[in-house]
Amino acid sequence: MKKTYFLISIFILSICFFSCAIKQPNSKLILEKCECTLDSASVDSVSFEQQELDYFYSLMAYAVVHKDWQVNALEGRGYNIGSVLVDSDKYVVDWARNSVNIKMNATQHGEVRVMQSYLDSVQTYSLKGFSIYTTLEPCAMCSGMMKLTSINRTVYGQTDPDYGKALQRLQLKSDSCCSGGYSPYPRPVISDKSADPISAEIDSAYANYKGKYLVDFLATSEAEKLFRKASSMFQLYKKAKYAENQKYIDSAHELYNLVDGSIK
Repeated sequence: MKKTYFLISIFILSICFFSCAIKQPNSKLILEKCECTLDSASVDSVSFEQQELDYFYSLMAYAVVHKDWQVNALEGRGYNIGSVLVDSDKYVVDWARNSVNIKMNATQHGEVRVMQSYLDSVQTYSLKGFSIYTTLEPCAMCSGMMKLTSINRTVYGQTDPDYGKALQRLQLKSDSCCSGGYSPYPRPVISDKSADPISAEIDSAYANYKGKYLVDFLATSEAEKLFRKASSMFQLYKKAKYAENQKYIDSAHELYNLVDGSIK
């Protein structure tokens, strides 16, 4: 009797298998051939003048964080992550640091705080044409806010292997891939990895880190050493390579001199 039940079960499963195959012919091949593409949110090239500002402003973001370094990821202000906001005229207009601990609020990332701070201070609705330079690749929350406020571009330092590539994911075009796909999210934001050497060193150091959490790594002496190095490079960067950038560099240093240990 058991043998009979077993054979019946095999027969039923076989019918189900072939039935699905008939209803969805070559489904595996269709998935393999499907191309889920990215709706481009990138520029063809960045001018040499802009490359200098990218380098300089990325160092400034590290310097802002180092000016209020946190030695414990679970105490104090928050994590050693921060951002600077650059307006459409290429001037730094605001800065902020991660403050999730002191605010007891998990949304208080550096990018969110710098956008909210500036929007509140000037009572404006949009950040169209603005850019954000941040020490860590933006998460989905910060990326979403960048899109909603029409940020033009973000340049990030350290790569986040877990929560990164959020802007790219939001630009994923999958509606032509399958029936349950989606079109890209509106208002694409350019996302570029910073070309400064410190960011590459931090990525390398984190890759060799034996701990579990990225934020814990950012409280280590090794991370502090790299942030301090970036801060020193920023403070020594007084002479622009391209004359048209001198006014931006001078203005950024003036703003940096006002940066303190507040929770911004």
